[in-house]
Amino acid sequence: MRLTASSTLLRTAALGVVLFHSTAGAYAQMAAPDADANSSWLRTDIKTKAALLGVDYSPDGKRLVACGLGRDIVVYDAATQQPVLTLKGHTDDVVSAKFSPNGRYIASGGVDRALILWDAITGELIRKNTDHKDYVRDVAFSPDSKYLASAGWDGQALVFETFSGQRLASLKAPALADAPPVPAAYDRAKTTKGRIGNVTSVAFSPDGTEVLTASGDHMLRIWDTATWAPKMVLAGHTDEVWDARYAPNGKYIVSGAWDNTARIWETKTQRTVRVLPAHVSDVWATSFSPDGQLVATGGGDRKVRIWDVVTGMLVQDLSGDLHTAEVENLVFSPDGNSLASVSRDGTLKIWKVPGTAVRIGAYVQYNFEKWSRKGEFEKTAEFDARMARSPDQLKAFQQEGLNLILKGYGNAADWSNFTLKEYNADTEYYALSSALFPTASFRVKVAPREAEQFRSNFARVSYGTPIFTYGGGNIQLDNVSASVPGTSGPARQYTIVR
Repeated sequence: MRLTASSTLLRTAALGVVLFHSTAGAYAQMAAPDADANSSWLRTDIKTKAALLGVDYSPDGKRLVACGLGRDIVVYDAATQQPVLTLKGHTDDVVSAKFSPNGRYIASGGVDRALILWDAITGELIRKNTDHKDYVRDVAFSPDSKYLASAGWDGQALVFETFSGQRLASLKAPALADAPPVPAAYDRAKTTKGRIGNVTSVAFSPDGTEVLTASGDHMLRIWDTATWAPKMVLAGHTDEVWDARYAPNGKYIVSGAWDNTARIWETKTQRTVRVLPAHVSDVWATSFSPDGQLVATGGGDRKVRIWDVVTGMLVQDLSGDLHTAEVENLVFSPDGNSLASVSRDGTLKIWKVPGTAVRIGAYVQYNFEKWSRKGEFEKTAEFDARMARSPDQLKAFQQEGLNLILKGYGNAADWSNFTLKEYNADTEYYALSSALFPTASFRVKVAPREAEQFRSNFARVSYGTPIFTYGGGNIQLDNVSASVPGTSGPARQYTIVR
């Protein structure tokens, strides 16, 4: 569009786009500087000599582990991007590598059917297990690092005690009558499907009470870790499911499949709450952000995309054409500010994660584009009069988007993880810290006569509806009511404030 001196520039800080209104009545939307320049989202680009298939951050975010075609696993310093450890022990390609939540171990699985446990500090091989009869597709630790699970193309997920190596369970789906007699073989050149009975991914729930598996039969299955019995089946995908992960609070699950979609499920009701048209070719990798507000997807179309869990909208295509082959895996950093992706192009890329302002901008852009279309039966004068209200409409969409995001923030975020700190008898306040908001200080007013009982029973606290606010580019918890059981008599009501 040709812009003239009479064009009016409408800009919103959160929008991330610039809207031009010319006096001739023509409207167009253009990207704000760098808004769609994918290179502006790229922070780090580590190039290797072979295709990469797996990646994970250490719990403190200071290191990354990557694996792929070839037998070696490399641990990188996240700040310098330099290798600090090389793990040698596999005899074929390595498909998955993960840090344990306590940071002491790395687990890996590969085409050699081996599940290997490593010392994450020294790189020493601790234990090698070959119980799988086909290649190991994925590995996962329980939240307390006591259990280690593996997903295999032999149709089972195996669970072991991490320290002793004792095998605890084999999780298998019912045999399918239409399973092919000769399943597809592993292909080094590309990721292939063709195994209805394979188990493609495995993950523990945040509280450790469940194991989630995805399979080639289009299903996700949840298993009870107390009995290792099947608990529920999530059905909805129309092709092989390749990846599945829990939200930080365990209430939701995201899955990606060969049907080109990612689905967000509500665990309690087993319902699909969102179907994301994620990619034009296969979804191979999914991940929730640490605050549960975003989902990242990667796939066969070489894209890395960020989706808004609350609105279901595409927030940003991070990669554009910067990955030149299929994206095999991705993971958010523990602080949620970065996203690492690996591809068959042999690169490990680290991306800046879009913030709340970009989420609001995506909502505004989508709705403003719909609002600004001239109706088939709308008169030009009426359309121009409506367009004259564009600044007010932009502000309205901004506020609407922000309200939705704040209202939905608590759905997938693990916001209620508080630690009770010291008590000040003079001010009558307990101090609290929050795992989700580590830089914020919280407090709750408790009378001295109730302070001991409050501390004794705080582990059994239940919360009301949290109130979140937005400022300085960040969402924060403002306040929430807390009900603490009494030693005798009814529970007492308190309010935790920032």
